[in-house]
Amino acid sequence: MLISDVLRRNAMRTPDKNALVMADGSGSRTYAELYERAMRLANALLGIAARGDRIAILSENNPEYVEAYYGVPAVGMTLTMLNYRLHPKEWVWILNNSGARVVLVEQRYLEALEEHRGELETVEHFIVIGESRPDARSYEDLVAEGRPTEPEVRVGDDEVAWLLYTSGTTGFPKGAQLTHRNINTALIQSVLAYEPTPDTSYLNAMPLCHVAGYLTPMHQFNGGSVLMMSGWDPEQWMRLVQEHRVTSGGFAPTMMSMLLAHPKIDEYDLSSLEWMGYGASKIPVDVLRRTIERFGPIVYAGMGMTELGGNMLTLDKEAHIRAANGEVHLLDAVGKPMALVDVRVVRPDGEDCEIGEIGEIVVQGDQVTVGYHGNPRATEEAWAGGWFHTGDLARKDEEGFLYIVDRAKDMIISGGENVYSSEVENALYEHPGVAEAAVIGLPDPVWGEKVAAVVVRREGQEVSEDDIVAQCRSRLASYKQPRAVFFADNLPKTVSGKIRKNDLRDRFATGE
Repeated sequence: MLISDVLRRNAMRTPDKNALVMADGSGSRTYAELYERAMRLANALLGIAARGDRIAILSENNPEYVEAYYGVPAVGMTLTMLNYRLHPKEWVWILNNSGARVVLVEQRYLEALEEHRGELETVEHFIVIGESRPDARSYEDLVAEGRPTEPEVRVGDDEVAWLLYTSGTTGFPKGAQLTHRNINTALIQSVLAYEPTPDTSYLNAMPLCHVAGYLTPMHQFNGGSVLMMSGWDPEQWMRLVQEHRVTSGGFAPTMMSMLLAHPKIDEYDLSSLEWMGYGASKIPVDVLRRTIERFGPIVYAGMGMTELGGNMLTLDKEAHIRAANGEVHLLDAVGKPMALVDVRVVRPDGEDCEIGEIGEIVVQGDQVTVGYHGNPRATEEAWAGGWFHTGDLARKDEEGFLYIVDRAKDMIISGGENVYSSEVENALYEHPGVAEAAVIGLPDPVWGEKVAAVVVRREGQEVSEDDIVAQCRSRLASYKQPRAVFFADNLPKTVSGKIRKNDLRDRFATGE
């Protein structure tokens, strides 16, 4: 089964039903239209690229992105998704690492990317989404050239469909290769868990370049409709729920927090909501409690990661009802394994942990990535012992609920985005006035965690907070830049010379 089969079947069953509507009125697609345009894109790409090539996309949410979700993999090519919030130099690194041959780029990002065109090693074509330009080929012209029928290329389930990059522990991104089988397994088990129907109306505010974008094809799997926002705005979200009688929505915890804090939350009729899913980072217990109080027990949790193509754990409606009825410990749980994945909590030697014992979550199943693009060493390390190592530390209770207690490798999750401390530290160490630096995550009421830098100045050097901020601004995406900067005479270390980051978190947790 290919990803595009989701569209093909619904185009046959309900061709005139809206598969996708942009919330700003900029466009819509019925299932028949979406399938036809996805197939046109697929066939047209065969004229400028070949089976096995990587086709990158740099864009915010729009119908063209969804067409690429389905169309690019339909001819055995791999859709490589670029986070539009990254620094242009990060785009360049990913494009070169992936060996992308074609870039579908939204017009607003074209100029920034073109400034670095000389650094791109494999890109041959820029295809512009949006306003056409005389010096660049337009997406609409390309799609018009393709046949509207299923491609003649026979693609297998185990060919790579999507390439999603996630930062590694060294700060260099790793490209998680997801096959048609990986993605469809993630979709099917989410359909089983969340039960979307043809009558479901899903309001998507999650970026399609993020793994959470899989919720769009998940809601289309059984023929539901997707109302697409270009970005998150809590009041617009409430207005759209009221106007379109939306039944389903997905959130990062920071989005839920903003929604609950909005002064107009009681001015809108949100009674049509039947399902509210949250994930991307651990939700504060107080935010979850207030969400249940405001909307009722219609809340579901999902925990996944880029390498899994979607969620692997879910805390279902029943568990939230139990939590609302007094079993408050469940508010801190991330859920139980979903139907098509095996999950264990293990010790460093690979043996299973006892109930309540902290260990690493490892997984097996058809949804798990086949490996990292061009990085066999990282693939081997991740798959040590035949199980995929998530890097998340957790404990399991007697009922099988899992509770995340920490994250390995010092990853920070700020506003649902993953930030690796070593990447920020590398940028800091490029400053001539920095002798030592450590980057940690500190609690933040809005973003969940904020990036904080602890810096030791070089002797005789005057380095200010503004200098540190400017250093990172020139090298990193905005969400990776420190929101707090502290200066210290030295950094606490173990006997082996490793920085004791837990001590730093304890010391600076109050922001002092």
